[in-house]
Amino acid sequence: MGGVGQQRRIIGFPAVVVLIILIGIAVVAIARTQREAESRPGLSDHWHSAYTVWDCTDGDGGAHQPIFEGRRNSQGYPYDPEGIHSHSDGLIHIHPFTANAAGEDAVMAKFFEAMFVTMDQNGITAAEFGVISAVDAVCDGQPAVMQIVRWSNALTAVEAEPDERIYEDFGDVRFKKDGEAFTIALAPRDAVVPLPPTVNDLLAVSPSLVADLSQPEGPVEFDENLNEDVPGVRVEDDG
Repeated sequence: MGGVGQQRRIIGFPAVVVLIILIGIAVVAIARTQREAESRPGLSDHWHSAYTVWDCTDGDGGAHQPIFEGRRNSQGYPYDPEGIHSHSDGLIHIHPFTANAAGEDAVMAKFFEAMFVTMDQNGITAAEFGVISAVDAVCDGQPAVMQIVRWSNALTAVEAEPDERIYEDFGDVRFKKDGEAFTIALAPRDAVVPLPPTVNDLLAVSPSLVADLSQPEGPVEFDENLNEDVPGVRVEDDG
């Protein structure tokens, strides 16, 4: 009996070792995938996001503000110290020149710096539209606050269903993937704010987003009833 028990222990020990190794490999793979996601955008990436500035106190019901023009050098190129800027087109161009603007450092503060924009909880200032103040601002009878509303996929975004709302530390907002949409807004908390008017313009600058649109978001099962009325191929009998 002792021999049988010892044999079982000998057989069981390698199985435990193999299980530990497999778990270790899985943990390493997950960590590597997470690191790769956090390290993007990299120096070889060229992403684009749609953006707009929305002021709920402007006019009757709010209005989009003029897009950022930024400044240009003597050759006409936009000021772009680190590779996150706009070409006066309502899009954010994200192609880091240095590690200082890549990965977790690809943040809204880099974009604001390039476009000479300042923003905090008190308001936003830009040469294109002046100062939008959140101090004592009211819309629809509710206090209005500065916020950044983010949709992870601009091409399929629904205005009332953003992925994220940020009410502070605006400069720390990260660019996480190609094809996002951002509405920088003065509006009541949780208010529905419009998408950037330039969301469809992303297709021209990031054609790869078209492929993402054509792919299903989950497993696709074969539907046996599909085209059930279509006659099958008739096979001639040689006999």
